[in-house]
Amino acid sequence: MLRTTNLGGKDPVRVQTTVRLEHSAMDLWPFVADANRMDRSVGLPPATFTRTARPEGGETVIGEYHRLGVLYARWQEFPFEWQRPKRYSVVREYEFGPIRSFFGGIELDEHDGGTDLTVFGEFTPRYRLVRPWLRFWLGPRTMKKARAQYHAISDFLDGRTLDPFPSIGANERDISADKIKVCTNRLLASGGAMDVTEHLQRMIVESGDEAVAGMRPRELAQIWNTDPDETVRTFLQATVEGLLEMRWEFLCPSCRGVKADAARLRDLEVTGYCAACNLPFAASIDEGIEARFYPTDAVRNLRIGTYCIGNPMNTPHRVAQTTLRPAEERIWRLDLQRGPYIARSPQSKGVCRIEVAGDGSGGTPRIIIDSGTMNPPETELNEGDARLALVNCLDVETTVAIDDAHWSDTAATPGRMLLTPGFNTIFSGEALAPGVELAIGRVGLIFSDLAGSTALYEHAGEAAAFRLVSEHFELLSRAIDNAGGVTVKTIGDSVMAAFPDGQAALEAAIEAQRLIRTFDTHGVIDPTSLLKIGVNAGPAYLVTLNDRLDYFGSTVNIAARAQREAAGGEIVVTANLLDEARDLIAGLNLTADRFSVRLRGASAPIELVRLRLPDSAGDAEHSHLHHREVVL
Repeated sequence: MLRTTNLGGKDPVRVQTTVRLEHSAMDLWPFVADANRMDRSVGLPPATFTRTARPEGGETVIGEYHRLGVLYARWQEFPFEWQRPKRYSVVREYEFGPIRSFFGGIELDEHDGGTDLTVFGEFTPRYRLVRPWLRFWLGPRTMKKARAQYHAISDFLDGRTLDPFPSIGANERDISADKIKVCTNRLLASGGAMDVTEHLQRMIVESGDEAVAGMRPRELAQIWNTDPDETVRTFLQATVEGLLEMRWEFLCPSCRGVKADAARLRDLEVTGYCAACNLPFAASIDEGIEARFYPTDAVRNLRIGTYCIGNPMNTPHRVAQTTLRPAEERIWRLDLQRGPYIARSPQSKGVCRIEVAGDGSGGTPRIIIDSGTMNPPETELNEGDARLALVNCLDVETTVAIDDAHWSDTAATPGRMLLTPGFNTIFSGEALAPGVELAIGRVGLIFSDLAGSTALYEHAGEAAAFRLVSEHFELLSRAIDNAGGVTVKTIGDSVMAAFPDGQAALEAAIEAQRLIRTFDTHGVIDPTSLLKIGVNAGPAYLVTLNDRLDYFGSTVNIAARAQREAAGGEIVVTANLLDEARDLIAGLNLTADRFSVRLRGASAPIELVRLRLPDSAGDAEHSHLHHREVVL
């Protein structure tokens, strides 16, 4: 059960209601735990919040209600406590106003294919005359609206409506319907996907301000059941047609709240401090920056109010949060899925990395928290129902959170946007601020070049050779596009392309060699020995080179060196990548030659494999795996 309390009164007024919904608790959680939109939907007014950093870490949050410029309530809002997707609660202690204190929240009890959702509130009145107002008007009215809102969320999940919060939809006075129609017509005419454009237009016209502020196209593609790449491409084109604007947002690596934003990537602040997390940080990973989309002022005027802060959906990656009293030790029952997590506290500079695995010993690990460390720095928990002992060694209240260590795979990070077709065309001037390097977890890369291009120009003449080189670029672009990649840059006859993973890069390389064999060179050169390609995949850094986004690091260097090792008609790929792509190459009857390359300065050689398509010259001598070592 949720923690209950009697804050400042002997007889608080308690109201609650339970709704049965035919959905899982996890499906309901992103909506019912969005206390900001829930508060607005039940009729609460927007509030003004003031955050003050506490010396020991974290913040003191003061909220106020005003009407016609007159203050009528002020309170301190304590950190929410929750466990996804089972419960959340919050405490407000009022310094001024008709209520002395409030304690409220929700519980979700999943069983028999559905969920019983209970919402409750405890109001402690400051004055005796306020009690009837709370008991007979405010409480029942709030519960009635909450029930209606929960049924609206259920209708949305059933696919009967397009908005989970219809009561806080768009205000017609803030929308320019004529301008939206003009912009969407232009978007369709310029190649915007029909299904995506229709969804986007309806969302801008009908959804609430909170829903259309900071849209994430890949997340919406999952809801709309549209192609993710086409959705992103259409959103990008919508910025050209005046329907949307794109803003880059810099996120705290702990709470992942927005700490800075800018219209251009190079103008974005790259260092910050999050008072809520007591954490200074700098841009160092790709996931720390995200592009989000907003309707332009010409099509819609947004009025974003704040109704509560610190609610679970402000930090959707945070699976649980609780607060310990000074010197308190508590057993925390958690229900976690398999994977990596991080325990954090703004009152401590340390973290504890938690690996949730299969059934284990069933013990109760302990995390001891002080201002400098969390001890131990690493621990393990069982999947499912598990117990974790928290020990607060501080003489102040300490808030502890458990975060999912994974970052969202739907975020439009700079690295993912660079892999989006059309991004380099529409936002060709985008670049990181000088000196900024963003670590990218994994990217597939190919480098290609023409074998004997100097002889080609000499024998064919410059005009004919230039035509052949241009046509070869078109064939390469087709192979790159078909595999979901993008051309990063061209240098002379060479091409560098990037892909979401190594298998896609190898797929593009094989397709490019196939296409180039159909190339009509008018007898000038043998197309089966024309193109040489190097392929690699791994972590890299996103950097700015020559005022453009580019990749940097050993993964890039190895891909480039692999291309140099290739002869015409060959693909040279790292052995590790080839092992990962066994399913792709199965049945292709490729011939292979395995060899080692020792890069200068490297302590160990790198295993590479030379691949050739069948029915080409040299198959016989490459029909077996050979081993050799060279130094570049």
